[in-house]
Amino acid sequence: MLALTLALLLASASGQGEDCTRADEAGDTFPICFDPGNGLLLGAGPLVQGGAVTPELHAGILLRTERTSRSKGTPWLNTHRLLVTRARSGPASLGLTATLYEGNLRRHLEEGFILVPTARPVRIPFPFDLTLAMRLGHYERRVWEGPGWTLETGRAALLLDPVRTATARVWLGLGPAASHTLRSSRAGTVHELSPFTTLLLDAGYETEDGWWAARVTALAGWTVGLDGGMRFRTRGEVGVERLLIAVNDQPVWLRLSAAHTHGDAGVARVDEWSAGLGLTVRVWSAR
Repeated sequence: MLALTLALLLASASGQGEDCTRADEAGDTFPICFDPGNGLLLGAGPLVQGGAVTPELHAGILLRTERTSRSKGTPWLNTHRLLVTRARSGPASLGLTATLYEGNLRRHLEEGFILVPTARPVRIPFPFDLTLAMRLGHYERRVWEGPGWTLETGRAALLLDPVRTATARVWLGLGPAASHTLRSSRAGTVHELSPFTTLLLDAGYETEDGWWAARVTALAGWTVGLDGGMRFRTRGEVGVERLLIAVNDQPVWLRLSAAHTHGDAGVARVDEWSAGLGLTVRVWSAR
């Protein structure tokens, strides 16, 4: 949340509301606003993990869509992330993390209510937007741990958003999540379930011109193995980006990130922290 607050403060000097194009001396126009939620993502930079520094590459497809509900006329503000992949090299940290799909589908309500079906039905104000957060096919292979891998086959969460903005550039969702994970090792493959025993937080902020962007994700809760055992785990990640330059109208951001995991990293479910600094490009993200 500190990174999110920092991005909000820095955004005050970002020139929001200005026209998103400028003209050079020859009269040719060029964009000065960019969308961090759209484009082909490519990035690289050093990652510090477990005390070791290793290069990391990441890529993915980002897509932002909006549509209006036919029944209620309320907008859906959706973000989609496809084939997001991170690869790390080095003998002490060689690994691969890939996510087939991750998306947030938020329904913005101008005036939300809950109907109570009593003898005299009443409506109670419901001051939240609703977000369906999904993740499918999250795979992780950590070569330095030896044979084995983890695969979160699916995760779904219903989040309440008290901010209720009419833009996809600001969101704050909190709610219960359910998931299923496979962990494979020399001892075999085990199943882990979280039947809505996990709390998920997903928050972010982007300036209108896209020069600053921040996102915070965190989860905490219990997983249940098929053997009946319960384990508590937490995960958290924060990232802040600042636009540096645009090369031929393709923006380049400087990204600073940090993450921490308790009882959930890799096949052995170890505790772990990491920090990264790198450059990211989102091709075709000009507005």
